[in-house]
Amino acid sequence: MSEISEQDMRDYRAEAEDASDEPLSEQASRPGRGRAKVLSVRLTPEEFDELTQFAAALDVPASALVRGWVLNELRAGSESPVRTVDRIAQELDQLRRQLAA
Repeated sequence: MSEISEQDMRDYRAEAEDASDEPLSEQASRPGRGRAKVLSVRLTPEEFDELTQFAAALDVPASALVRGWVLNELRAGSESPVRTVDRIAQELDQLRRQLAA
């Protein structure tokens, strides 16, 4: 996998932002259409870049990677849903710190 430069990432983001109001083409698909809820997670630009590069190395979209992590954790144990959510929140904080290091 080749490195993506900071400038390329900024250019890609700007291009996506510029096209955000354009309608999708007839050939475009929306595979996640059945999922009705969106969860927003704030990351620094550096954390986001590292996450997207990690996902690219696995050849998956970053959102699918994070969704998989969350769903795996939710289904992993027999602990209460509240405890699971608390644990995931702590692990997300830990991941943020690791990505920032």
